[in-house]
Amino acid sequence: MENQNVQMIANNGNVTISNANSNLDGTGTLGLLLTAGSSSGAGGTLIRTIVIKATGNTSLGMIRLFVNNGSGPLLFREVMVPANDQTGVVPTFSYTVNDSLRLQPGSRLYASTQNSETFNVIANGNDIINCSC
Repeated sequence: MENQNVQMIANNGNVTISNANSNLDGTGTLGLLLTAGSSSGAGGTLIRTIVIKATGNTSLGMIRLFVNNGSGPLLFREVMVPANDQTGVVPTFSYTVNDSLRLQPGSRLYASTQNSETFNVIANGNDIINCSC
């Protein structure tokens, strides 16, 4: 049996979301956060962290993350956003999702916000490439 080497190539994505969307089924306005690698030999993408950072004051609501592997979006995670008034000593809301998520080649990761408030969402991942390096 031949030894298989695996090469990891950075695949990071970011999106700014601000359109209110309370849907749980992946319909409505979604922001495309990242597309998993689908080049020759690609084994998809491993997302290690997703950072959610408000750019101003927030009201009680949710940030929703959806995965679409070609058969429609599926709700992956909901992150509760608390009411928060940013000041010189109170930072804006921030949350890091630390669960690893492996996306199939060509799959897409989307984000939405329940309330009409602005968030930056950043995914840190790596494309997985099987090679004989």
